[in-house]
Amino acid sequence: MTSDHQFGQQKYNVPAKRGSRFEGTLNAVYAHWPAFASLYGGIVLALVIIGVSAEQGWIGLIPLSLAIIIVLTYFFLASLWSMHLQFDRDGFNAHHILFEMGQIQAADTLVCVDLGFRRRAIDIVQRLTTGKAIVIDVYNPQWNPNRALARHRARMPLPPNDPRLIWRNGRSDMLPLPDKSVTAVFLCQVLSEFWQEGDRLQLLQEVYRVLSENGRLLMAEQMRTPTAWLFKGPAALSLAPVEEWRDLLQKAGFRLRTEQDLQGIIHCIRADKPTYTEAQQLTLDI
Repeated sequence: MTSDHQFGQQKYNVPAKRGSRFEGTLNAVYAHWPAFASLYGGIVLALVIIGVSAEQGWIGLIPLSLAIIIVLTYFFLASLWSMHLQFDRDGFNAHHILFEMGQIQAADTLVCVDLGFRRRAIDIVQRLTTGKAIVIDVYNPQWNPNRALARHRARMPLPPNDPRLIWRNGRSDMLPLPDKSVTAVFLCQVLSEFWQEGDRLQLLQEVYRVLSENGRLLMAEQMRTPTAWLFKGPAALSLAPVEEWRDLLQKAGFRLRTEQDLQGIIHCIRADKPTYTEAQQLTLDI
């Protein structure tokens, strides 16, 4: 059974403060330190090979080592820039783009399905007045085995004592909300952390259940684009293309409403839950 987080009043009664300009990048680098360590180690090794080759007269190895240094340095810097755009306060801020796409009002109650990236929900709630944000942490190490995700979670700010924020634990197959009880759900870089399509579909079906008719699903994900290949190289193969996400949303019963691409790095989608009549027409392919 799911329940609200029980936070010690003394420990969590100070609102989270905005960190430095590059706080998000630093957290992301910490989370992905093995990859950055590998890139840095490869650069150092190539420099050593150049030094040894010059001393021993192995001239043929020097151009190859220089090429390796250029490639590794490029991906090192490209990864840093990508993380800056995704996680720093002067980057894309995809959650704010989703807020606008969903036409959220300051008095609305919305849901953020989350994996421990508390900063996004804290940012979103600053745009509400009498509204509320219900943050549901669905993290499960069996369904979300990414070690980088676990490290990133550990770097997130503590939940502030804000009456507009409600923190809950949940499961991707059982969100702790009644049927048709909310009008907007945020999934900001959450679905891709579920490695199996069945788990992703299951979470989308739960979101569909809790949304009211004409409710809005607002999601953002990295996707396999030409820009992703430039930033990630072969690692871009781990990203799903946008067509795969569209098919999954439609399989869950959603109607695609609008999309916005953020320089090929993040793709934002608004998908609405159709009314009963519209759902029947979609089922009959009318």
